[in-house]
This record gives sequence, structure tokens and C-alpha cells, in this order.
Amino acid sequence: MQIIGIYPNPKKAAVSTVLKMVIEHCAKYAIQVLMPQDEANELQYPEFACNRKLMPEKISLALTLGGDGTLLNVAKEVAPAGIPVCGINLGQLGFLTHIEVSKLQAGLDQLFAGAYRIEERLMLETVIIRNKETIQLPPALNDVVVTKGGFSRLIRLNLYIDNQFTETYPADGLIVATSTGSTGYSLSAGGPIISPNLKVTVITPICPHSLNLRSLIISEEEEVKISFQATTHDDVALTVDGQKVYSLMADDNILVRRSALRAKLVRFLESGFYETLHSKLRRED
Repeated sequence: MQIIGIYPNPKKAAVSTVLKMVIEHCAKYAIQVLMPQDEANELQYPEFACNRKLMPEKISLALTLGGDGTLLNVAKEVAPAGIPVCGINLGQLGFLTHIEVSKLQAGLDQLFAGAYRIEERLMLETVIIRNKETIQLPPALNDVVVTKGGFSRLIRLNLYIDNQFTETYPADGLIVATSTGSTGYSLSAGGPIISPNLKVTVITPICPHSLNLRSLIISEEEEVKISFQATTHDDVALTVDGQKVYSLMADDNILVRRSALRAKLVRFLESGFYETLHSKLRRED
């Protein structure tokens, strides 16, 4: 019997209604359901509760109920076990989630019939080098961002590609994004949209204080190093996928490189990246 792990975001208003529909649909296909223990208890499905850390060992597919943030967290969680992830969109844009609530029944029918393909997406590994010691951070599926804190002054960020000095950016920050993350923060900062079929990363400055500093696209095999010049306030932070925040010190070096992990995202056979681009970003002909 197929076992599906359902990862609901209890903070979403419609989650209880949609979760009930999903569980009923799983029963029609004789599919066993597991849920992380905390969410199962909170949403009153204790019979499906499972230790969250053990779930990747038991399931063959992860189904998220929430927005892109929910999917990002789960995709990284199950990536070491090679588990594919499909998202039901309870958020706003939902660029990574693949099933809209308005098409829930049809989407689940396709999913349970196996009428989909798996896209493997690049993930980034980040290391902070501090006083000759290394601090390993969780992997990123979207982006790694070095940015100023609450002060209004610019920071000066030095960029190296494969240990070659490339540029100094007087800016509010610097984004290192995968092609998956090119439609996220990088896009808002003026970066290009990149097809996930391309094996690249994109480096985009945030509000650079210069007219000639633009995004830089590099191979996924190249390593990025970022350092920043000492400031009077030393208020610089690093974020991983916009969720985990780490305070940086003036002499820190940040290394960003390709992770050995790959996120596996479910995509239906008849839909592709450019169709999703058109529908999600509301582009007009």
C-alpha cells in the first residue's frame, strides 16, 4: 500500500477543510496517510500521527498544504531520503505549489494515478567561516541572502567566484539564488527569471548604490564567497530561504556552493515551467 505524508500548515485558514477532503480522497484510493505528530494532534487527526523525523523513512510521497514556505521546508526535510514533494496551494502566489484548491479533486486523481514527472532542483550549501572555524547551515532551495539589519546605511560586500575577486557591491545586500529561487526575492530585486532546466545560480544585488551593478549568472559548479567590510554598526545578517536568520560578524566569510542534495518536485505531465510562469505571474499576451 502506498503511504503518503501530509504536511499541513495549521496557520492557513482553509487548512482543516482541505485536509478533510485530501484524507477522504486518499481513502478512496486505499492510500495510507501519515502526518507529523504536532500537526496531527492540533488538527484533530491523532490516528495519523507520526514522529516527524521518522516520516521520510516511511512515506513514498510528501504532500504539503500551505504556501511556498511550507513546501520549501518540507522539500529540504525529505530531500536526504529522495522523497518527491507536491504542494496544494493555500497561500497567495504559490509558484512552487502545484495543485490549486479549485482543482483539488482532479489534481489528486492525477497524483494518485502517477500521471506526473519529477523535476530535480538544485539546492545550495552554505558555510560561514569564522575564526578558522566553520559553521554549517541548512541547505537552501530558493536562496541565500546577506543583508543589512535595521540600520539605513549601506554595507560593502565583496564577491569572489571560485576565489577570484569579482566585484564590490555597495548595497543593501546580496542574493545568491537557484533557478528555482529566481522567481522569488531575486525577481523582486530586479533579477532575471531562469528556467529550472538550466544548471546555474544567479547573484543579484539588493538596491545597489551604482548604475552598473546588475545580476550575475554563474554555473552551479562555481563556488561563491562573500565577505563584507567592517562597519560601525556590524549589523549584518544571513538568511536561508527567507526563514532561518543568522547574525554575521565583520570578519566572517560566507561560502555558497552546490549541495549534494536535490529537491524533487512533482510536476504534472501536461504543464510546464512557462505555463506556470504565465498563470502565476499573471502575464498578459
